[in-house]
Amino acid sequence: MILEAAHVRKEYDDASSKLSKIQSRITSLTDKLKQDFGKEKEFYYFYDQCFEGKEGKYVYKVCPYKKASQVEGHSSTNLGRWDKFEESYRMMHFSSGDKCWNGPDRSLKVRLRCGLSNELNGVDEPSRCEYVAVLSTPAMCVEEKLKELQQKLDAVASDLSGHDEL
Repeated sequence: MILEAAHVRKEYDDASSKLSKIQSRITSLTDKLKQDFGKEKEFYYFYDQCFEGKEGKYVYKVCPYKKASQVEGHSSTNLGRWDKFEESYRMMHFSSGDKCWNGPDRSLKVRLRCGLSNELNGVDEPSRCEYVAVLSTPAMCVEEKLKELQQKLDAVASDLSGHDEL
């Protein structure tokens, strides 16, 4: 009887553990579904990614949909938690970072531009505790290339309309 009870208890514990893992996965996927991944879902790849760039003595780490930080040796400063996209998905905004001494909470704006690979660079602090950076990414190339092609087509069309054959 005791062996049977122990067996049933183990089955119950195993089932509870599986249920807990499944519920955790559902919560994680539900949170993911709430995110804004861009007009064409072009930023979906960013969800579990972090991008790093070295600037002087600091390493900057940007994790879209999560947080951004500035690392020096073993010390890390929180530059902000994910807030939102701005400027029609051309800028990522991180806010409510670590408090600055006699200043605002730290924040970071990351300008997105077309690039062959994901590369974080150009990190600067134009005003106290407000950081800016540039992230080159293939995710931005589609829209930019379309605009560039449209401008070229417009230029060709205007050349043709101003050109008389006869």
